[in-house]
This record gives sequence, C-alpha cells and structure tokens, in this order.
Amino acid sequence: DGEGPELPTRSNEEFRPFIRRLPEFKFWYSVTRSTVVAMICTLFDCFNIPVFWPILVMYFITLFCITMKRQIK
Repeated sequence: DGEGPELPTRSNEEFRPFIRRLPEFKFWYSVTRSTVVAMICTLFDCFNIPVFWPILVMYFITLFCITMKRQIK
C-alpha cells in the first residue's frame, strides 16, 4: 500500500504531511498566462456578453457545495 505520505518508522525520518503535486513555476506560469489571455479578451467586443447575475450566484453556490462536500468526506 505505498500510496500517500506515511508516518516515520525510524527516529531519523521526518514526517511530511504536505507533498506538492504542482511545481511553483508551473503554477505561476499558468496563472500569468491566463491573466494575460483574459486581459486580451477584454479588448474585443465579441466577448462582451450580458450575464444575468442570479445565474452567477446559483453557479457559485453550486460549486461551493460540491467542493465542500468533497472536502468534508
């Protein structure tokens, strides 16, 4: 059963509960790239679509509930 972090079995081992799955550089690269693409999209009128705000509120509540349900399990 070699999945996930394990407790140390010897006195010279260190317990590391947090293991990174995404390197920091890749994270910042994707965040920067998506921000630049979003800023460029604001320059074109075809992306300026009207949005009914109650739909956004329901979408947020749905995503929040799904995420919290996974975190609580």
